[in-house]
Amino acid sequence: MRTDVPSLPGNIVDYLFEHRRAADEERRTFLTTPSGDVSFRDLYARTCQVGGFLKRLGVKTGERVMLCVLDGPDFAAIFLGAMKIGAVSLPLNTFLKSKDYAYYIKDSGAKVVIADKGLAPMIGEIIRELNLDIKLFVAGGTVPGVDSLPDAIRELPQTLATEPRLPDDTAFWLYSSGSTGDPKGVVHTHAHIYWATELFGIGTLGITSDDVILCPPKMFFAYGLGFQNYMPLRTGARILAEGHPARPDTILAKLIEHEPTMLVAVPTIFVSLIELMRKMDREQVRRACHRLRVCVSGGEVLAPSVLNAWRELTGVDILDGVGTSEMTHMFMINRPGKVIPGSCGQLVEGYTARLVDDDWNDVPRGEIGNLFVIGPTAAREYWNKPEKTAATMRDGGVLTGDKFYQDANGNYMYVGRYDDMLRVGGIWVSPSEIESALAEHKAVLECAVIGTADENQLIKPKAFIVLRPGFTAEAELTECISSTMRAKLAHHKCPRWIEFVPELPKTATGKIQRFKLRQAQV
Repeated sequence: MRTDVPSLPGNIVDYLFEHRRAADEERRTFLTTPSGDVSFRDLYARTCQVGGFLKRLGVKTGERVMLCVLDGPDFAAIFLGAMKIGAVSLPLNTFLKSKDYAYYIKDSGAKVVIADKGLAPMIGEIIRELNLDIKLFVAGGTVPGVDSLPDAIRELPQTLATEPRLPDDTAFWLYSSGSTGDPKGVVHTHAHIYWATELFGIGTLGITSDDVILCPPKMFFAYGLGFQNYMPLRTGARILAEGHPARPDTILAKLIEHEPTMLVAVPTIFVSLIELMRKMDREQVRRACHRLRVCVSGGEVLAPSVLNAWRELTGVDILDGVGTSEMTHMFMINRPGKVIPGSCGQLVEGYTARLVDDDWNDVPRGEIGNLFVIGPTAAREYWNKPEKTAATMRDGGVLTGDKFYQDANGNYMYVGRYDDMLRVGGIWVSPSEIESALAEHKAVLECAVIGTADENQLIKPKAFIVLRPGFTAEAELTECISSTMRAKLAHHKCPRWIEFVPELPKTATGKIQRFKLRQAQV
């Protein structure tokens, strides 16, 4: 733990706005959106109005306020406004189905739901069907029969006293993925935002008021929430926000227009940008990227071929790192000037880690183990799921579900999610290793590898490949790729089958959903 960082004195919202309310600071832009700029003063006023409105509704300390809102000033004001009055902010994915929202609403016990205009009718119907006493409001437009949040707060005071809170009091939840069961409400405190900001945002990346951040991953995810809300708010950085799903062409347009200093994305976004940049004049690419001091990748392993292609085009490294909803944000990352291709780098100062076997015994360096991380941002519990909590969280740390090994220099090498690992011929095989090798082939745009049973019910690797433009799915290409893999990988790691597909299933952040590929094979 850094000894020069004091503890959080109270409510996290006061800490985040502490330096932004000075006269010379509050006029500066926090969010640049397609609808215009939002200053720190604008955001603070809206945050206070939302907080005052929630108090008038009778929202009490510790009660949940659910927000299903697109990226922008409403998201930030609701997230911060609920915490300012001591309530619990609960951001949700805006790309879900009715059954998903029904589960979250019932599981969380939320008292208020604020939804985007595109979601409010669906959520209103869910509330009526469940016969719940929940107040629903719409943001981002109007919906007949649903009260408007902007109308409700318009005349409210633009200042509001902050509810005192202790660092260990609950501040917000993040729902984890439900790919292996029902989603789990991850409970986080005020101190978790504080330490994520101090140790990672400031201590590791050195974010300052000079930074302009382009972060396509959405605010409702842990990744986007940190980079687009609390870390830049504390440091005074400017965010290039986009409410709608970010397409590669729009991301590239923002890169060219605004020349950000930081680009935060997932590997599939970097792959798409590389494809577009290769069609541009090389000098135009360099101009768009000339202010980039940091590029960060997370969500899944970054193939060395992608890192090398990006570096060649832009002259900038990508820092691959790891974070989870349970750990609030990133706790492991490569460092500028010390990037190890294929590695997730080393731990952020203030965190420790163990690599353990299934019986919680430490594995020797160089051997694959389950990653257990200890740090001041580790989640307190899964809401109302004591068995899941006991299996995952202990001693101030979290068993992440990821498998790693450490190289001789202490760098952490990611080999896959526990559920993604393949047991081939009695030997553990990492899908990410196979995918990295496939990604080096000139015909491969994107790929994913899963395990599939052969005619003897033995598990073998199967590769799903999206081809680059100009290549055709044919037997000759299949053999070419297979031959290349045989030259690069041990026999048991080579894909037994290759299937060409038009696209891969992905999350809203662009993370490949291998479990959907597995489900389709059943």
